[in-house]
Amino acid sequence: MARGEQLQRQWMLLRTLQTRGEGIPLRQLAEDLSVSERTMQRDLEMLQELGFPVRHEDDDCGKRFWRMPHDFFRTGPLTLSLTEAISLHLADRMFAPLSGTPFAEGLHSLLTKIRSHVPVQALDYFAELEDTLYVRRIGTTDYSPQAEVIRVLTETARSGRTVEIRYRALWRGEEYTTRFDPYGLVYYDGDLFAVGRSHRADAIRVFKILRITDANGTTARFDRPADFDLERQFHSCFGITQSDETPVEIDVQFTGPVAGLVEEKVWHESQQLKWLPAEGTLFSPETDPSGRLLARFRLANVVEFKRWIQGFGRQAEVLRPDWLRRELRDELLETVRLYEV
Repeated sequence: MARGEQLQRQWMLLRTLQTRGEGIPLRQLAEDLSVSERTMQRDLEMLQELGFPVRHEDDDCGKRFWRMPHDFFRTGPLTLSLTEAISLHLADRMFAPLSGTPFAEGLHSLLTKIRSHVPVQALDYFAELEDTLYVRRIGTTDYSPQAEVIRVLTETARSGRTVEIRYRALWRGEEYTTRFDPYGLVYYDGDLFAVGRSHRADAIRVFKILRITDANGTTARFDRPADFDLERQFHSCFGITQSDETPVEIDVQFTGPVAGLVEEKVWHESQQLKWLPAEGTLFSPETDPSGRLLARFRLANVVEFKRWIQGFGRQAEVLRPDWLRRELRDELLETVRLYEV
């Protein structure tokens, strides 16, 4: 049985127990969740071991009913302070691009409950908060029309089932259908991506969810590789584009105000930053007031990296490798020709 399917079932079990304050017998739980009574008994014991207040009571006839306090999250150890509620309010603003999708609906539901119980003055404070913190975005995506696609991908990833998708490949200018084993979803730079094995390519691929025009779960099962890790999958990528090539070291010199801007953030896990001394010796511990910063990265794919570098104009220069310098030079010359009079 897939680990994701077990977790999803146990989550549904918790929801059922919390909404049935009078209790529910083991047999009915097993029937509702389409498993054996033995499996359901193991799930209940697992929840108890994890610390959930799952209990059973016997009626006068000796019949056992399982339940969990319906108000556990109000009176139990998970209580919210006003400051925590405010943090959730802010999180709701950050999740705005995912409105209408399964990822945001739980947070919206929780906030609706919080706002129905907090004092009026707290709600007034929330209103004032919107005037003191403005979340600004550019190039946002509305994922609410993709809610069903996201739901199918999430459920099939958890249950280990293959999905059939229809995909619009923007750069290749074609649309095709393929079976896909979803290993997980990645939220990157305001966009959602599905990562898994494409049957068409017989390799791991990344699909932008906005370009998936249709998704249907199948009965076919797949086993996610034991050594697959979503975070590790992108360690050698600068962004979301993947590559099977061996990572190479890239040195970039930043000057002027851009040097300070680059130093403010961690742009990639492999990033090393050093201020260049006046002599220009690489990776010297001294700081040069002229503002020349050397950044070193180790990357396997440079498609998105080149776009990032080009965005800094003449204040960013790739020092090595030579082949990357040539690629950037050729692309910049092509851009210059577009503006020739």
